[in-house]
Amino acid sequence: MQIDYNILITYGGVARKYTKGDFIFQEDTVPCFHYQLMDGEVKMFSTNAEGKELIQGIFTAGQSFGEPPLLLGKVYPSTAQANKDSVVVKIRKEHFLNILNDYPIFFEQFMYTFAERIYNKAKAAQVWVQQTPEEKILRFLKNNKSNPNDCPNEPLSYTRQQIADFTGLRVETVIRTLTRMSKDGKVKIIAHKLYY
Repeated sequence: MQIDYNILITYGGVARKYTKGDFIFQEDTVPCFHYQLMDGEVKMFSTNAEGKELIQGIFTAGQSFGEPPLLLGKVYPSTAQANKDSVVVKIRKEHFLNILNDYPIFFEQFMYTFAERIYNKAKAAQVWVQQTPEEKILRFLKNNKSNPNDCPNEPLSYTRQQIADFTGLRVETVIRTLTRMSKDGKVKIIAHKLYY
């Protein structure tokens, strides 16, 4: 869902630049703002006691993030961090709700955005129930191919580390498994790029 920049600013939104690695919000903090990414990329992730990350989502220009805890009045279950230099508009909860009230089309888009995210979470859960690293990686690749009919000549945009962070595997396991899958003809690795 993308709310027009001018509407966000008119309702009190503020644009802020984040450098790659900057935190936008952190796990277990109280939400106060709605965030919409204007430029760049943001990853949302949770960490375990050992500091291992599990990526919850990667957001790009035009997307918003972090709404469920904001609307529910609960602490963030995840951390949001700039994956690249980014520009984010933040707007206080009450002003965001006023936009949804004054522009019903945004409310409708918001509902479809939530439905899609819930669907994607269910697909991500499929990765976790797979037994072997290869099954986890294959499920992840299948779930994250934007269109099943995409040209196989286009490399996937995920790094080995991101695949590990999405699947809960160690990056070394991902690299070993992808190498074996490449030998078996299940994926292609050309010039360090992954094709599925």
